[in-house]
Amino acid sequence: MDVKLNSNVEKILNVPYPADIVDQNKEVAIRKFGKDFIVDFGVGDPTDETPEFIRKAIQQSMDTKKTQGYPISTGALDFREAVVSWFQKRFQVSIRSDDVIAVYGAKFTVFQLPSRFITPNQNEICLIPNPGYPPYLFGTLMAGAEPYFLNLLPENNFEPDLNSIPQDILKRSRILFLTYPHSPTGKMVSKEYLQKTVDFCLKHNLILVSDECYSDIYFNEQPVSILNFKGAEECALAVYSFSKRSRMTSYAAGFLVSKNPKLLTPFKSVLGKSIQGLQPFISDGCIQALQDEKHVKEMNQMYIERMNVLVPALKACGFEVDKPDGAFYLWARVPQGLDPVKVSEKLLMEKGINSMPGPLVSHTFNGVNPGAEFIRFALVASLEKTKIAAERLKGYSLR
Repeated sequence: MDVKLNSNVEKILNVPYPADIVDQNKEVAIRKFGKDFIVDFGVGDPTDETPEFIRKAIQQSMDTKKTQGYPISTGALDFREAVVSWFQKRFQVSIRSDDVIAVYGAKFTVFQLPSRFITPNQNEICLIPNPGYPPYLFGTLMAGAEPYFLNLLPENNFEPDLNSIPQDILKRSRILFLTYPHSPTGKMVSKEYLQKTVDFCLKHNLILVSDECYSDIYFNEQPVSILNFKGAEECALAVYSFSKRSRMTSYAAGFLVSKNPKLLTPFKSVLGKSIQGLQPFISDGCIQALQDEKHVKEMNQMYIERMNVLVPALKACGFEVDKPDGAFYLWARVPQGLDPVKVSEKLLMEKGINSMPGPLVSHTFNGVNPGAEFIRFALVASLEKTKIAAERLKGYSLR
């Protein structure tokens, strides 16, 4: 049978997902060393258990709602009201329950968003931070748009240089993706920069997709939301996930917020015609997660402890690495002249330390690959495991 694919599917069909490559490499090391030997800083998937109070809420909900039918596609009202309350407490921003949509996590959401606003195969563009979260690119290609990468480099403080975008590119651009605290560099930007970004999007009629999944993982100043800024109520969509905030990666839950109904309505409409909403028991667990900040503070302290162990160990090996402002990644520069892919492989196959080479989460654009000298270490291994990795790195040569 001759199976003809959507041409946009063909663009991403055989492109590997970075996390899959890292996991495949880890399997090779497991066969060599055994599973327990590996210290995994590769994929940003927290290994710490979901807090007990969240799990208990989910267990209870499964019994109390055992006869409930299909969930509401855009999220139960009590879930959306919990988001409204949390948004007010966390960001001092007033929103309504109609401004909130429950979603199956951030990955699903940022991948789907371009298809709601892009006219397929009309040479439209999405502006994408580089390095950045791979679904921004895959969703752009699936929607029939072109990516235009914004290189994030030490010399520009890992900030997208919006003024460098050519006018002919801006005329074709529809969406700007932004994420701070940034994955993978761990950097933050100033409030002044965020306001300028909102102003820029309004000036050029761009939809601003602000991925705020790491907004509760911070080590210095508490991050704000894009909706804190004047004009964002017109142009911005903010994306949130429980995966990182509450260590709920296996639950695939999050929410999308915007004050502009024109930005939410297309997403709501397609959800209602294609899938069911969050399962009621997951929704109830998320409600409990939003009502508690203690577990968030405890989590951040865990990441600080791991960071304080791993950063000196990496520096002693020759890496250049700073402690991040937020998120749970170390963006470590390899010694001059070394290939991060080979260094990452060497660490894995000689020391059982898994990591993400920078070139897997970045692209060569305008002759520059921002990840060409970097390796990402996700601080998701336990403190005990992190100490083991640090001990293995003592006196170790990367060359």
